[in-house]
Amino acid sequence: MKKFIVFVLGVALLVATSVGANAAMEIVGMSGNGPVAFGKFVEDIGRADVIFLGDTHDDLRLHGLQLEIVRALYAKNPQLALGLEMFTTDNQQSLDDWTTGKIEEKDFVAIYARNWSYDWSQYRDLFLFAREHKIPMIALNVPKPLMAKVVRLGAKALSDSDRKALPPAASWSLAPRQAEYLKRIREQAFGNAPPRFPVANFNDAQALRNHSIAYRVAKFREKAPESKVVVLAGTWHAIKNGAPENLKDYSRASYKVVLPDLKEFSWLKPTAEDVDYLIGGE
Repeated sequence: MKKFIVFVLGVALLVATSVGANAAMEIVGMSGNGPVAFGKFVEDIGRADVIFLGDTHDDLRLHGLQLEIVRALYAKNPQLALGLEMFTTDNQQSLDDWTTGKIEEKDFVAIYARNWSYDWSQYRDLFLFAREHKIPMIALNVPKPLMAKVVRLGAKALSDSDRKALPPAASWSLAPRQAEYLKRIREQAFGNAPPRFPVANFNDAQALRNHSIAYRVAKFREKAPESKVVVLAGTWHAIKNGAPENLKDYSRASYKVVLPDLKEFSWLKPTAEDVDYLIGGE
């Protein structure tokens, strides 16, 4: 009887916690321009092959909302994988070792720090959830030496050997709408200050990262077509005119895009052309 009471209390606490978190999440559907209930939201995005969750890397509360979304998607379909901008493709084995329990957290944290500059505490709960449920994690980002070369010298500086580690394309370019967005963001942030590196190189790097995210997701789904992939990537990669638009170059997968409601959106004015849902809340 005592065990039963403990079990019931545990379930009640889990339900209360989940309801509280969902109630605090404000979800706006861009096609209808109105609030959407959490259950209906999860039902809709869960029909897609790939779900892009835009990330603000130092926002712990947003990461909590992302985890709630991942939990809900996993509950509906355990055939789930997580794609991560914060890991480069040459570190895929480390992610595999983490999710299969072959590496301890204290050792993995050092590997994480070599890949991503934001504190481990920002993403720890998500990584632990993936490990607990053995959810595959996919490294999506470009190896750092190659990205540094593109930023300094542009994509034209990449050798044939460099390109072996990259998506199979002669060149990568930004969609016009994203290029315009990024131009306006740079102007808002830096005004007339001269850029540290040529703008064309910055755009090359952004485009290459978008293509890498799309390509790696497509390659994973070739091996596991029954899996849904949740992609965590910076908002300007996850926006529809970023990596999602490039996905069609490598796959016929359907997708949905969920972005945090950023302050920049007050003047960039995104539409359903850019995002399916905005999430926020206090």
